[in-house]
Amino acid sequence: MVTDSGSVSLENLQGPTIDRRTTIKLLSGAGIAGLAGCAGSDGSADTNTSDTSATGNGTPDTGDSITAGWYASGLDDLDPHYVTSGERFQLIANITSGLTMLTPEVEMQGDLATDWTVEKGGARIVYELREDVTFHNGEKFTADDVAFSVERSITEEAPNSDLLSPLKPIDDGGVSVIDDYTVAVEFEQPYIPGLIYFSREGRAANVINQTALEEMGREDFKRTPVGTGPFEVVSHDVGERIELEAFDDYYRTDENGTQLPYLDGVTVRAVPEAGTIVNALRSGDLDFINEVPLENAPQLKQSSDIVTHQRPDLNYYNLSMNSDVEPFTTKTARLGFAKLIDSEQMVEEGFFGNANPEPTLYSPAHEWIYRDWEDKPQDQAYDPEEGQRLLEEAGVADASVTLLADGRTKRLMEIIQRQLSNAGLDVSIEQVSTSVYWDRVPDADAVITWSSGDYDPDTGIYRSFHSEGIFNDAGYDNERVDELLEAQRETTDRDERREQLQEIEDRVIKDAPTAFFGHREDVVGHRSHVSGFVHVPFQRRLEYLSTSE
Repeated sequence: MVTDSGSVSLENLQGPTIDRRTTIKLLSGAGIAGLAGCAGSDGSADTNTSDTSATGNGTPDTGDSITAGWYASGLDDLDPHYVTSGERFQLIANITSGLTMLTPEVEMQGDLATDWTVEKGGARIVYELREDVTFHNGEKFTADDVAFSVERSITEEAPNSDLLSPLKPIDDGGVSVIDDYTVAVEFEQPYIPGLIYFSREGRAANVINQTALEEMGREDFKRTPVGTGPFEVVSHDVGERIELEAFDDYYRTDENGTQLPYLDGVTVRAVPEAGTIVNALRSGDLDFINEVPLENAPQLKQSSDIVTHQRPDLNYYNLSMNSDVEPFTTKTARLGFAKLIDSEQMVEEGFFGNANPEPTLYSPAHEWIYRDWEDKPQDQAYDPEEGQRLLEEAGVADASVTLLADGRTKRLMEIIQRQLSNAGLDVSIEQVSTSVYWDRVPDADAVITWSSGDYDPDTGIYRSFHSEGIFNDAGYDNERVDELLEAQRETTDRDERREQLQEIEDRVIKDAPTAFFGHREDVVGHRSHVSGFVHVPFQRRLEYLSTSE
């Protein structure tokens, strides 16, 4: 799939395991080499106290249960094919499985697959499947379940189905059951992100149980999905808590042969308030939190009872401006607004210094495609005088703007409101509950949006900047960008794909459908008696956690 001088050949990509060096090159070919630095050779992570490795070094304790806080307004829908929010998918990846997975050492190995072959120059992948897997309801897993999961996502046009759009039509070999334990997927053209998207972390094709879905119906299934992962959902009190129990028949062990997961169970509580989730961790009411609110990171780092992990993440944050409504209908006006936003101040006040302030598309963690700020277009660089001049040129210097916010984005919006108001604009904030926020986004003047740390940049940029992207809230429509977004999915040469991705970034910066203002870091926290967490940005793998109590 990657055939440049980086020496990743089709032979290197065959199963049953892609070694660390080759996986890093594969991720590099997908534009995310920075992930390689997220786990050391021993699996350790940066913390403010020592942590047990999750790779089999040492003997972890087994048994016991923990209570985990999820910094989220709700975890009502856990159906993997319908989930678009990152925090929910972090949880779902502990309940369902993919065909492959990334290990804490950044190797790609089989998950539900034992082996695979990459054929037709990267356009076809044939997976050999495990024969020892059962679903949480006791049914045996077969190739039919893979086909059902892929077909269901596509035919129901589920939110994540766009990630599978490069596949051939289902009835033309897009997914083929060869026998009970062999399945093939085939793309219209060689497809660079293909191996990533069929992994557990890729979110496009996590496998679910057809019988459970049909018997329960989607409304019940989305609350208690049935997968093959290390934990099963035994109860779900919507808005309150989710009880996960270790699945006794889980098919994986660690390298020492110890059954995974190490914990007997995890109680998950959705906690939307920053102060509440931090205080609960400090008091011991919570043992683990999936995300440390950045304003609280410094105080937690000083606590001897708490371990924090911090890494650059694979995201971008921006103010998405609706090009269908005034005053954002012209590029001149949008660039004027972008130049009024001081990203350095956004990072210091909004992210409490825990972010990269460059107003650009790709995070430094996307190392292979990342360029220094000086090497990128400066069209969105902070320049309030030039910003006001552009607003006057566009005839919107005295415009009124309403910024839509929820609890998670209010702080950032208040900073933007102050910066725009200082330029003489009439700016107000309408705050709504998170439960209705996303329904209001398509018609709002401007909202804060962000990408969710996907391994391949294609996920975030295609959905947000293709004219038919499902998250194209700005109404952006650029024919050349559409061509590039489609071409980079099929390009097998790494250097060529880098050029395409960088041209996309340049054009999006210059057209300013959104005003970029930074790339936040990923921070996780837990009590010191919890060990085994290895920090790969955006992932929250619970199967390696153990306790010393």
